[in-house]
Amino acid sequence: MLRQVPNLTGEAVMAKRLLIGGLMGMLLWMFWPAPAAIPVDSDGEWVDALPFESTLSLTHPPLQRPLAPGVGRFIAEDFHISPQADFQLEARILGRKIYHFDDAAKLSPFDLALGWGPMARDEVLEHISIRQANRFYYWSTPAFPIPRRDIERNSANMHLIPASAEVTQVLNRARTDDRIRLRGYLVHVDRDDGWRWRTSLTRDDVGGGACEIVLVTEALLCTNRQPQASCL
Repeated sequence: MLRQVPNLTGEAVMAKRLLIGGLMGMLLWMFWPAPAAIPVDSDGEWVDALPFESTLSLTHPPLQRPLAPGVGRFIAEDFHISPQADFQLEARILGRKIYHFDDAAKLSPFDLALGWGPMARDEVLEHISIRQANRFYYWSTPAFPIPRRDIERNSANMHLIPASAEVTQVLNRARTDDRIRLRGYLVHVDRDDGWRWRTSLTRDDVGGGACEIVLVTEALLCTNRQPQASCL
C-alpha cells in the first residue's frame, strides 16, 4: 500500500536539520575525548610522588604531606609547575568534566568532582544534585542528608594535570560513580605570559580558589565502590 509523504515547508526542513545537527553536536561533545595533555618534564631530576599508602580508603579524607627532599619544579611548554605538597586520595567520582578551550585546557583538560567519607555513600548522594561548569563544582539538595559542612569538607572539585600518557588514558576511561585513586602533587602553575593558577591546600575552604590543582603521577580505577575492591 502506497502512502503519500507530506511535503515539508522550507521552515520545517530547516528546523529538522537544526535538530539533527544539535543532536549530533551533543553526542560529539559528550563522547569527545580530552585533548592529549602536553608533556610534563622535570626542571631537574624527576622525583616521583610518594607511593600509595596502604591505609588509603574511600572512607578517609585525602592524604596531604610535606614534599620529600629533592622535589623541584616541573615544566610543560610555557607552563611552570611548582609542587606545594605530596597528595593522594581514594574517592568516588561525583562528576567529570573535560575542558578543551580555556586557558588551562592544554595542561589540565580534566576536572573531577570527588567525594569521600559520607560523600561517597549512595544514601547521601541520592539526595544531592551535582553539576560542573566553568571549572567549578555545584551541588544542591532539597533536604540536607548530612550537615552542610560535611558536604563541603568531604567533596571537592579538582583540576587534574596528567603527568603521563598512561594517566591520561585512565582519566579518559573514568566515569561518574567510579572509584579512583590518584597520587601526585598539589601544585601552583605559572605561565610565561604572567597567567597564574593557585591550588587550595586545605579541604575546608569553599568558593573561588577552593579547588585543588593536582599533578597526577599515577591514577588507578577501582573495580567497584566497595572499599575492599582492588584498583587497577
